[in-house]
Amino acid sequence: DEKLPLGVLDHPESQSQPTVFYEPDSDGNLAIFGTGGSGKSTAMRTLAVAAGVTERHGGPTHVYGLDFGSRGLSMLEELPHVGAIVSGDDEERVIRLIRMLRDLVDERTARYAAVRAGTIGEYRAHAGAHAEAFFVFLVDGIGVFKEQYEFGAANLAPWFTAFAQIAADGRGVGVHIVVAGDRPNALPTSIASTVQRRIVLRMANEDEYLMLGVARDVLSSASPPGRGILDDNEVQLAILGESSNVAVQAREMQRLTRSLSRSASARP
Repeated sequence: DEKLPLGVLDHPESQSQPTVFYEPDSDGNLAIFGTGGSGKSTAMRTLAVAAGVTERHGGPTHVYGLDFGSRGLSMLEELPHVGAIVSGDDEERVIRLIRMLRDLVDERTARYAAVRAGTIGEYRAHAGAHAEAFFVFLVDGIGVFKEQYEFGAANLAPWFTAFAQIAADGRGVGVHIVVAGDRPNALPTSIASTVQRRIVLRMANEDEYLMLGVARDVLSSASPPGRGILDDNEVQLAILGESSNVAVQAREMQRLTRSLSRSASARP
């Protein structure tokens, strides 16, 4: 659960193509940028799938999500380690989920401080709590979320502030956010400062690569979905199964759900 596989990295200097991972404790929060059809939602599903098998070599990882996109995360709902995938238009449940995770961060902060633990790994060791779960909070369509909650109705603004608090304070207690947006300015300034790692998929135009600080001659309109730039190198993100077709992915997700449900322990 300390290393969730993302895909394969092309590393020209060593002439190798190693598996690349999302490592929550060291990477912190993660942002995925890409235009429509570039594979943002699929990348989030890949992370959620990877989180489902962590108990074989570590502790549990629980996944929650806000879907302000095209419902690309909905097929995750049945997985036994997924607590909830909330549609962006369900205002009451969006607020309830943000409140729950904010309270979790506050509670863990006090509990970890009591045993002088700075990370979830240290807490597990010091408190003997090996079942303490990582939390991965997915937000697909961060730009829409920002428009509706940061700049929308006044009664919603406090909940965007609470989300920013989770992003800022969650890393040390095992709560991490992964956000996806379709343009560089989709990521709010208050959140951008808490994001330590970025994946840039195919963008709509060359200027957007420059705004994101990556080379503009690596990806093009012909780049396949899931092809991106990570740590200045080209990466191909993984998928579950052999096809990225949504219907095939949904069937694969059902099979995985049945498999994981047989061995699932603490459900979120």
